[in-house]
Amino acid sequence: MSLIYLLAGSVLGVSVMVLINAWLGISRPARLVDLDDAARRLDADRVGFDAGEGVLAVDGAAALIAERSGDCLGLLVARGSDLVIRYLVPGSVRDAVVEEGSAVRLRLNDFVFAPARLRFSTADEASLWAGRLSDLQPVARA
Repeated sequence: MSLIYLLAGSVLGVSVMVLINAWLGISRPARLVDLDDAARRLDADRVGFDAGEGVLAVDGAAALIAERSGDCLGLLVARGSDLVIRYLVPGSVRDAVVEEGSAVRLRLNDFVFAPARLRFSTADEASLWAGRLSDLQPVARA
């Protein structure tokens, strides 16, 4: 019987800590303010990243920025209270599919990177960036 009290007390204690954390706003979901914010983060992560053309998701949860040299695309995706950064080069994209008009479902050839859903402001923008991402898929062997 004391084991039941111990388990119930543990569940209650963890639940109270989670609620206090949410109420105090200690752990807020990560968001990008604008493209300049995304470019600064890429440059801080990989010193010398020279940001070129880019796009910010409408909810601020993701961004894609091309490096001026054309060597790679910088990808930032919000995961919880932090941002995951990847530098996409040829062969790193499994697929990029336009969904619901203005969203792109992105899967990488990186088993630790869960598929991401990037929401853009227009269908044309989603189509353009899905095409750029698809260009980074591995070349099929004949």
